[in-house]
Amino acid sequence: MRVLLFAMAAAAGAAAACQAAVNAALAARAGLAAALVLNTVVVLAATIVMLFATGGPRTLPALAGAPVHHYVAGLFGFVIIGCLTFAVPRLGAATALALMVLGQGVLALVIDHFGLWGIPVVALSGPRLLGVALLVAGVVLLRV
Repeated sequence: MRVLLFAMAAAAGAAAACQAAVNAALAARAGLAAALVLNTVVVLAATIVMLFATGGPRTLPALAGAPVHHYVAGLFGFVIIGCLTFAVPRLGAATALALMVLGQGVLALVIDHFGLWGIPVVALSGPRLLGVALLVAGVVLLRV
């Protein structure tokens, strides 16, 4: 199971790289807002198919009882897509994605350490800080 989870996480990273490059190309052709609208429509359509394929419509009422701070995920998705679409053609895909991974790593340590959004607490430690330092080194090396 762990190997599958690692593979899924790596696939998400690969998809992010492809998405960023394709959105940048689309934004160059049609503009940032148009590229984001198309991206959002495709994500929405695929998600609706998934919802009905998994019998999920009956679970929709449970969303109404969620804490307000759980509703921000869509906004985070918008920030990710918008920022990468803008940054990739200016910084290059490798640097932009490396910076994204660095940002994810730093904030993931905070989320783990404080158990935000109900995530199990994993204390900050020297090796975890070293991991972030290595991410910084990776960003620097990709910029050379």
